Amino acid sequence: MAIAETDQAAPEYAETARVVAAVRARADLAPYARLVGAWVWIEFPEKPSDETRAALKELGFRWNPGRAAWQHPCGVFRRHARGHDPRLTYGQSPITDA
Repeated sequence: MAIAETDQAAPEYAETARVVAAVRARADLAPYARLVGAWVWIEFPEKPSDETRAALKELGFRWNPGRAAWQHPCGVFRRHARGHDPRLTYGQSPITDA
Protein backbone atom coordinates (compact mmCIF):
# COMPACT_ATOMS: atom_id res chain seq x y z
CA MET A 1 0.00 0.00 0.00
CA ALA A 2 1.46 3.35 -0.97
CA ILE A 3 0.75 6.41 1.15
CA ALA A 4 1.02 9.80 -0.49
CA GLU A 5 3.05 12.39 1.37
CA THR A 6 0.36 15.03 0.99
CA ASP A 7 -3.07 15.50 2.47
CA GLN A 8 -4.40 14.62 -1.01
CA ALA A 9 -4.52 11.00 0.18
CA ALA A 10 -7.82 9.55 1.38
CA PRO A 11 -8.83 11.39 4.57
CA GLU A 12 -8.42 8.31 6.76
CA TYR A 13 -4.78 8.04 5.62
CA ALA A 14 -3.82 11.71 6.02
CA GLU A 15 -2.47 11.02 9.52
CA THR A 16 -0.53 8.01 8.21
CA ALA A 17 1.12 10.23 5.58
CA ARG A 18 2.05 12.76 8.27
CA VAL A 19 3.58 10.10 10.53
CA VAL A 20 5.45 8.48 7.63
CA ALA A 21 6.93 11.86 6.63
CA ALA A 22 8.03 12.53 10.23
CA VAL A 23 9.68 9.11 10.51
CA ARG A 24 11.39 9.43 7.11
CA ALA A 25 12.92 12.71 8.30
CA ARG A 26 14.75 10.86 11.08
CA ALA A 27 17.63 8.66 9.94
CA ASP A 28 17.61 6.82 13.29
CA LEU A 29 13.97 5.67 12.81
CA ALA A 30 13.34 5.21 9.08
CA PRO A 31 15.36 2.00 8.52
CA TYR A 32 13.32 0.17 11.17
CA ALA A 33 9.85 1.47 10.23
CA ARG A 34 7.16 -0.51 8.41
CA LEU A 35 3.60 0.15 7.33
CA VAL A 36 1.18 -2.46 8.64
CA GLY A 37 -2.17 -1.51 7.17
CA ALA A 38 -2.49 2.18 7.98
CA TRP A 39 -0.37 1.88 11.13
CA VAL A 40 3.34 2.57 11.39
CA TRP A 41 5.37 -0.01 13.34
CA ILE A 42 9.00 0.43 14.33
CA GLU A 43 11.01 -2.61 15.43
CA PHE A 44 14.60 -2.06 16.56
CA PRO A 45 17.13 -4.90 16.78
CA GLU A 46 18.23 -3.56 20.20
CA LYS A 47 16.75 -1.21 22.78
CA PRO A 48 16.87 2.34 21.35
CA SER A 49 18.55 5.19 23.21
CA ASP A 50 16.67 7.39 25.67
CA GLU A 51 16.66 10.20 23.09
CA THR A 52 15.18 7.95 20.42
CA ARG A 53 12.48 6.68 22.79
CA ALA A 54 11.64 10.26 23.76
CA ALA A 55 11.34 11.19 20.07
CA LEU A 56 9.04 8.22 19.45
CA LYS A 57 6.78 9.26 22.32
CA GLU A 58 6.74 12.84 21.06
CA LEU A 59 5.63 11.59 17.63
CA GLY A 60 2.78 9.65 19.27
CA PHE A 61 4.20 6.12 19.19
CA ARG A 62 3.43 3.66 21.98
CA TRP A 63 5.40 0.58 22.99
CA ASN A 64 3.60 -2.73 22.47
CA PRO A 65 5.42 -5.30 24.63
CA GLY A 66 3.51 -8.25 23.16
CA ARG A 67 4.75 -7.48 19.66
CA ALA A 68 8.04 -5.88 20.75
CA ALA A 69 7.33 -2.90 18.51
CA TRP A 70 6.68 0.81 18.73
CA GLN A 71 3.31 1.44 17.09
CA HIS A 72 1.40 4.49 15.88
CA PRO A 73 -2.27 3.91 14.95
CA CYS A 74 -2.35 7.00 12.70
CA GLY A 75 -5.97 7.65 13.66
CA VAL A 76 -7.15 4.27 12.31
CA PHE A 77 -8.38 1.99 15.07
CA ARG A 78 -9.42 -1.62 14.72
CA ARG A 79 -10.64 -4.20 17.19
CA HIS A 80 -7.80 -5.69 19.23
CA ALA A 81 -6.16 -8.51 17.28
CA ARG A 82 -5.59 -10.82 20.23
CA GLY A 83 -3.81 -13.95 19.09
CA HIS A 84 -3.58 -12.67 15.51
CA ASP A 85 -0.70 -10.82 13.90
CA PRO A 86 -2.02 -7.91 11.77
CA ARG A 87 1.00 -8.33 9.50
CA LEU A 88 -0.62 -11.54 8.23
CA THR A 89 -3.77 -9.64 7.24
CA TYR A 90 -2.36 -6.33 5.99
CA GLY A 91 1.20 -7.25 5.13
CA GLN A 92 4.04 -4.90 5.87
CA SER A 93 6.16 -2.65 3.73
CA PRO A 94 9.17 -0.49 4.53
CA ILE A 95 8.28 3.18 4.61
CA THR A 96 11.16 3.89 2.26
CA ASP A 97 9.13 2.09 -0.46
CA ALA A 98 5.79 3.69 0.43
